[in-house]
Order: sequence, then structure tokens, then C-alpha cells
Amino acid sequence: MKKIATKILSVYFFIHLLTIFSSDFGQKTFAQGKAELEQKNVDVNKTNEFELISKPPIKINAEINPLPPLVVSKDEEIDFSETITFSRLSFREIPNELAPTIPKEILGNYVKAGFGNYITPYFEGFYSHDFNEKNKYGIFAHHISSMNGVVDKQNSGYGNTNVLLFSEHTKEKFVLSSSINYNLERIHYYGYDQNLETPLKEDIRQTYNRLETKFDLTSLPQKDDFGDSSADKLAYKISVGFNYFSGINDISEWQIPILGGISYSISEKSKIKLNTEFHQTQQKSNVLDIDNQTNDLTNSRTLISFNPSYNFSIENLTLNIGAGIAYSSDSLLENATESKLFFYPTIDFSYQLSKDKLWILGKISGGIKPQFLRMLTVQNPFLASVQPLSHTFSQVDANVAIQAKINKELKANAEIGFAMYDNMPFFAPSVSDSSQFGLLYDKVNVLRLGVSSSYQKNNLTARLSANYFGYSLTDLEVAHHRPSFQTSLSVGYRFTEKLKTTLTLQQLFGIKTQNPVSETIYDLKAIHDLSISVSYKFTERISAFANGYNLIGQNYQRFVYYPNNGITMVLGGKYIF
Repeated sequence: MKKIATKILSVYFFIHLLTIFSSDFGQKTFAQGKAELEQKNVDVNKTNEFELISKPPIKINAEINPLPPLVVSKDEEIDFSETITFSRLSFREIPNELAPTIPKEILGNYVKAGFGNYITPYFEGFYSHDFNEKNKYGIFAHHISSMNGVVDKQNSGYGNTNVLLFSEHTKEKFVLSSSINYNLERIHYYGYDQNLETPLKEDIRQTYNRLETKFDLTSLPQKDDFGDSSADKLAYKISVGFNYFSGINDISEWQIPILGGISYSISEKSKIKLNTEFHQTQQKSNVLDIDNQTNDLTNSRTLISFNPSYNFSIENLTLNIGAGIAYSSDSLLENATESKLFFYPTIDFSYQLSKDKLWILGKISGGIKPQFLRMLTVQNPFLASVQPLSHTFSQVDANVAIQAKINKELKANAEIGFAMYDNMPFFAPSVSDSSQFGLLYDKVNVLRLGVSSSYQKNNLTARLSANYFGYSLTDLEVAHHRPSFQTSLSVGYRFTEKLKTTLTLQQLFGIKTQNPVSETIYDLKAIHDLSISVSYKFTERISAFANGYNLIGQNYQRFVYYPNNGITMVLGGKYIF
């Protein structure tokens, strides 16, 4: 792992040097007489935020990847908890990348540090530097760990460290951005039988190394002699990466993702697009046979997809119509579907029923969802080392939603969805070790119902969401560890310019699993997790914070046999520079 990581870092910094040289050379050659690129109409998309749009026009190519405005937002921070939460309570689809998203606006550089019970040190830092208007570099670091846990102290300790390096270089016709993200996670398999002899922490420890590199090439809008960018009809984005994952027992995984997108504007209200993906993956692991001999297992998978579409706008209607085709060499997926070639629809629309008040949105899509150990262990870190890996094919995933802007303060959303999946993964208790989990796959139909609302007035902000999931299984008896109902309520209030607080309640209901030996079905208790975040600003640069988790003190289990820590408090400070 160290040799591979060293090679990747060397290549990464070598490419950095090339981009610095080429950027400087390009500026000296072409900078004279060139006007600065416009930086406006920037949409910052934040995870789990519900944003209404005033009308549903087609975005022109100039809006595909606009440059961010150079405005410092000192209240913003990188929300790394969107990917890995302190308690892994969130139930949602994990993206194919672990690296946290850097907001488009330039943040104030900051460091945060704190300490909590269970011997929990916490650190977070962000630094970004603009060498000039064309070149930007930065680093983000995050660490949280608990030496002790709720089960036998250090036997349930936990640690997670993440370091992200990123850069962005702007040329005359394109932007080249790159990033390398390293994540180190250490957990313990503490879901063992309490009636047996307590194991040593070294014997139940698992360490995950996750490394992600990515290079993006994105076109910039070109202007004519009148400064009009409408003449620029062609836009593109290409992304190339290399990802690596390793754990104990010599398990490893590498992946090469290549993503591409190109669009051509036929007119101001219509365009054609083509998106394509390529994933080459290989997993390696060691197993013992009946003669106690070590055998190496290798699983290589190739995934290729193409998705052409036509997009147009008529008055209040925006419609995108297309179809996708995908090829997968995944043997497990082939066994489940009897095919290596897959076809699926890609249709979505947005219609404004009432000007700036009411919208109806719909989508019919499908495709292959890549599944990697690197990200499956993010969802459930207690997986056994050797797993049967398979991608998931969505035959159809349809949903219809109504969005309403009731008044200036209140927005609401309601939706219904239905999806059909082949090889949907579930985390089931392992047959050989009750403290670990294995992957089971099934053909599943899922019904989704959801409502959400947001309210903001003066110093008060509130968000409420509720979601229902109904699973129609083929071979399995229960949808292992997938909740049937989920709610979330978040309320924030700024008492003064210096003091603000956020209170969040997350609930999961209907979680079930099954003992693989006795076939007994377990109904896990409903989860009620209340957390709070309080910050007080002493000066413009110095502030203090207090974060509390599981304030109700419920000894819930997100995964069977794994109780969560009780009330946890982390106190600390922040410095902006």
C-alpha cells in the first residue's frame, strides 16, 4: 500500500508541476488583450438542501461550469459529515467518491480543534491559496476518533482521518482541476457475544485505507467579438481517476473511472447531450481452503455505459428525452439477469404550473450503479473481508414530485417513486462470524413516498422531511438493515450575531434483519438520535463550539449487535486566518 500510495503521490505532484508551468507560460503568451471571464450566475448546490427555481430554462453551455466568485464566506465550512457521519445514522445512497465537496465560493481559511468524552480528539482545517486569478490550490484535513466506546472501552474504539489536496488551473478555453483524497479509518468488530471470553482489541481491529485521485478537464464558454457567449455551442467535461482500497487479510481493490460528457446547443432552447462512463475494477483477497492453504482470489469487472439525450424547452416546460446502453462483465449480475448488455430510459421534465409558485417534476431513469468495497465499507464498516461483489442494475427508477413556494418563508415538496432493481445489496449477519456482515443480493421493487418542507424567517431556519420505503423482495425474507420509515427535523436559530445553535432529530423505523443459522427475524428498536451544535463568536476570527450527539442517550443499534455510543459531547474552538 505504501509503495502504491507513494507512486500515486509522485505522479500527482509531477502533473501539478506541469500544470503550473503550462499555466504560467500560457498567461505570458496569451494574457495581453484578453478580457477577464465573467463570473456570475453561480449555483452552489448543497447536499440535502431543497431549492426552488423560478423557471425551468435549459442551461446554456456557459452555465455548465462557471468560475466561482472570489467572495469569502467565513461562516461556511466543509461538511465532511455528509459522507461519513459520527454515528453512521444517515440512510441514503453513498456516492462513488468519498472526497468531500469543496464549495464553489472561496472559504475563509480556518482550523478547528476540540475534545470530548470517550477520549475523543477532533480536528478540522481548511487552507486555500490563489497564486493568481488563474491558479488555485488548497488542502482540507479532518480527524475524529474515540479511544473508548460503549462496549469494553477500547474494544469499540473508532478513528477516521481524511486529507484532501486540490487544485484548479484556468486556461483560455478550459479549466483543469485535480484532487487527491486519502482516508484512513480504523474500527473494531465489537459485535461479539458478550457471554464469551472478551477478545483482545488487536484481534478484532480493522483498518481501511482509501485513496482517490481525479483530474477534470472542463470547457470554458467562448465569447465572440461582441462579448456574447451564445455563439459557443459546444461544451465538454472529461474526468479521469484512480482509486485504491485496502484492509486487513490482504484485501485490496483498485478502480479506474473515466467519465465524459459533451453537449451541443442546436438553438437557444434545445441541445443534444452524450454522457459516457467507464469503470475498470479489480478486487483481490486471500482465503483458506479445507487444507488450510492460502488461495488468492481475483475478481475483475468492466463497466461501460453510453447515454445520449435530447433536451428542449417550450414556455414553462423543460423536457429531456434519452436512452442508455451499458455493458458489464460482472458475472454475478449476468447470472441474475442472464445478460451482459443493458438498456434503460432517461427521461425527465419540469413544468411550472404557477409562476414562481408551483412546479411539477418527473423522472424515469435507470442504469447500472457501480458497487465497490471502497464505498460499501463506508455504509457498513463491519463487513467481512471477503465479499461477493456485484453491480446493481436499475431497470426503471421513476418518480414524480410537486414543489411549492407557499410564501417567502415556507417551501414544500411531495413525491412518489417506484424502482426495480437487480442485485440490490443488503447487509446481513455473517454465517461464520456474528460480529461481521456479508453481502446478499436480491431482485427488489421499491416504493418511495416522501414529503419535505423548509422555513426561514429572520433568525430562524427549519427543515422537516419524512420518507417511506416499501420493499418487495424475491428471495430474501427481510430487507436487511434498510429502514421502512425515516424522518429528520433540523431547527437553527441565531440568538445574536455571535451566538447560534442548530438542533437536529433523526429517526429510523422498521429496521429488520435475520439470523442466518436459526432464521430468527430480529426487529431492531426504532432509532431516535438528537444532536445539537452551538457556536459562539468572540471575535471575527475566534469562536468556540459545542457539539452533542445522541442526547437522548438511547442505546440503539444501526446494525444488529452493534450498540451506539451514549451521550457524546465535543467542545472546542475555531480560528479563521
